[in-house]
Amino acid sequence: PVPRGQPLPAWRPSRLNARYHDALRLAELVLRGASVEHRPGKVTVPGFLFDLARVFEDFVTAALADELAERGDHRGSRPAPADHHLDERGSVRLTPDFVVHTGDGTPVGVADTKYKAERPSGYPNADLYQMLAYCTALNLPEGHLVYAKGEAPHAAHRVRNAGITIHQHALDLDQPPAALLDDVRTLARRLVAS
Repeated sequence: PVPRGQPLPAWRPSRLNARYHDALRLAELVLRGASVEHRPGKVTVPGFLFDLARVFEDFVTAALADELAERGDHRGSRPAPADHHLDERGSVRLTPDFVVHTGDGTPVGVADTKYKAERPSGYPNADLYQMLAYCTALNLPEGHLVYAKGEAPHAAHRVRNAGITIHQHALDLDQPPAALLDDVRTLARRLVAS
């Protein structure tokens, strides 16, 4: 292991390590924290790797924020990690993906995105418990889990003895952009109506 901030070990291409040249160059990029650029240069890469969960989260939160900005009466954003806490002392941070606020800053809606390539153990219970914590801490009667279609059906779960309803939405990513944005618009209306 190379400690952070320490110089990388030197290596020289040779006939003896010829089979490892590509791997060693890639390792250098990773250890330097560098990335591959899509332009002419010294590093040739046949493709890119994206964190699709992050891409999905970024798309949904940006589209919701844009939709709410057009409405004008509410604003939505990704909260900063220190914005919301589960406990009264403020030691357990909550980080929902998207919170809707009124003009005075009162939370009126919460959404969390879930892009899962497979059904992990405990699915969807862990997601529901997480949303229940968000709703409880934000004092909201409804919360919204937003999945990529195929991972969860549309559903609503009324939590016993809590007065909280958790909605599961499924966005179909295999449709034209205009139709997908219409679905996000519908979701934004549901968040504000909560």
